[in-house]
Amino acid sequence: MALKRISFPDRASWLEGRSVQGIGASEAAAICGFSQWQTRTELWEIHTGRRQRKDISSKDYVERGHLMEDAVRNFCAALHPEYEIEHHPYDILYQEERPWLFATLDGQITDEEHDRRGILEIKTSAPNNKAAWAEWDGRIPDAYFCQCCHQLLATGWDFVVLQPALWHRNGDITLKDAYVIERSEHEADLAWVLEQETEFWDSVQTGKRPGVPIRF
Repeated sequence: MALKRISFPDRASWLEGRSVQGIGASEAAAICGFSQWQTRTELWEIHTGRRQRKDISSKDYVERGHLMEDAVRNFCAALHPEYEIEHHPYDILYQEERPWLFATLDGQITDEEHDRRGILEIKTSAPNNKAAWAEWDGRIPDAYFCQCCHQLLATGWDFVVLQPALWHRNGDITLKDAYVIERSEHEADLAWVLEQETEFWDSVQTGKRPGVPIRF
């Protein structure tokens, strides 16, 4: 497959472009049944014009995440000098054969020593209970893992470096070392996410309400 790129000059034009492109990475968790904020049916209603998309851009946690992003990206670069990290905030990447499955990345990684391309995904999260913190204990929460799989599908690249910054209730921040997702180790997961997203996009195109995702 051939990687395609659309570059927009500013946020406003990028938002307009992504609204008609198809499925973005932030929607993968809802499509796969792992989102605590949105169901697959609710997302389908948005894509088919039956429901308005909520504007959360002014929410405190969203603004805080945007303000933290550059610092977390620099933190990851400092921990991993073996990577060259570029950031193109208004680029949309997708495979030529499926332009409806796209991603805008927090960072594009080049591992020159091993001739590999990767994705930087930054997560500023505020786990609010023990169960939420446990989801970060030696693993990546399922919702974020789906998002990373989507990004691998959109780019065709080799790996994802997920860099979390986790907020405590007292205001402290835990900057964990990055989690690395190797494409070669998750081909079955990628195939399953692609199946779920293909079925969902078909339901958007046909107007047929989607079914419940079946997990393997």
